[in-house]
Amino acid sequence: SKPGPRLALGRILDMHDGNASIKCWGQNTYGQLGIGNTISMGSAANQMGDSLPAVNLGVGRTASKVFAFGYVTCAILDNGVGKCWGRNSSGQLGKDDVTNRGTTASQMGDNLLAINLGAGVAPVKFAGGLDFTCAQLNNGTMKCFGNNRYGQLGVGSTTQLGDNAGEMAALLPISLGTGRTVVDIGAGYSHSCAILDNGTAKCWGRNNKGQVGIESSSNTIGASAGQMGDSLPIIPLTSFTPIKIIGGNAMTCATNAAGAIRCWGLGTSGQLLVGSTANIGRATNDIVNLTNVNFGTGLSATSFSVGFYNVCAITSDKRIKCWGSSLSGATGNGQTANNLGDVAGELGNSLPYMNH
Repeated sequence: SKPGPRLALGRILDMHDGNASIKCWGQNTYGQLGIGNTISMGSAANQMGDSLPAVNLGVGRTASKVFAFGYVTCAILDNGVGKCWGRNSSGQLGKDDVTNRGTTASQMGDNLLAINLGAGVAPVKFAGGLDFTCAQLNNGTMKCFGNNRYGQLGVGSTTQLGDNAGEMAALLPISLGTGRTVVDIGAGYSHSCAILDNGTAKCWGRNNKGQVGIESSSNTIGASAGQMGDSLPIIPLTSFTPIKIIGGNAMTCATNAAGAIRCWGLGTSGQLLVGSTANIGRATNDIVNLTNVNFGTGLSATSFSVGFYNVCAITSDKRIKCWGSSLSGATGNGQTANNLGDVAGELGNSLPYMNH
C-alpha cells in the first residue's frame, strides 16, 4: 500500500494475493470496514489476524482493486462490477438513497448490489472526497455522484445526485471537452480532477485555495451551466505532462512519466513543498510558473499519496519522504512539532527520509 494518510480514511485496507479477499481495520462508524457492524477494529490484539473478518462481497466474488476515501470503501470485483459501502449521507454509494451500507451483515454480500453506472460499461477506478464519489469507466468516460455543493460532480449545477430513485440510471458522463476521453481521475475534499487522452489535466469544484489550478479567483467552477466541456480551462502545467493526479484537502498533486511531482492549492503546512506556506493556483501565472517539487538531488517518485495536509512519496532509491503537516507524526520523521517543506531549508536533500 502507499505511504501516508489518505483523505478521511480512518482505516487501512489489506488485499490478500492468494484469494483476493479484503480486510479492513480502523474506524467503522458508518460501516466502512464492511464487516456488518459499526465496531472499530485494530485497537486490540484479538481484533486482528484470523479474528479480523474479511469483507463479504458476494458468493464466489473476489476483488481486483480496492479504494478508500471519505468514510467510503469501494471495490472492483472479479466480474468487473463496482460495489461501495460505508457512509451514504449524500448518495455517494450510488444506491439512489442515503442509507449507509455495511453496518449490518444483511447489507453486504449478494445483498450489496453493484453500482448502476450504465449499460455496457464497467468501472476501472474510483476516487472521492467528502461525501461524493467519482468512477472512471472503461469507455473513457467519468461519472460522479453524491454531494455537489461546489459543483464537484461536474454536471453544471449544485444538485446532489445518487440519493433519489432513478438518478444513477439517468446519470450522464461528465463533459470534459470535444472528443476527449479520460485516462485517470482524482478527487480532493471538494473537487474532482481528470487527466485526458491528450496529456492535459482538468479539475473542477471548489477553488477557494486554488486547488483546481485554473489561475482564477473564482471560488468554484463546474457549479453553473456552461462551465464544463470545452469551457473548462486546462491546467496550464508548463513542460509537464501528467499521468496521475490526486487531490487532498484543498490541494492537488500530479506526477509525470519521469516521476516528477507538482502540487498546487493550499500550502499552509508546507504540503506544496515550495519552501513557503503560500497558497498556489488562483493568481495569474501561479501554475504556469510552477516547478517540480524538490525532494532530493537525482530523486524521482515511483509512487505518491496525498493526505489531508501532507504528501508522501516512495522515492527512486526505494525509501520514503513525506512533507507538510507533522501533526500526530504524519511525516514519519520522529517529531510532531515542525511541519516540513514550509521553509527553504527543508527542501531537497534537507528533506528527511521517513524513519521506518
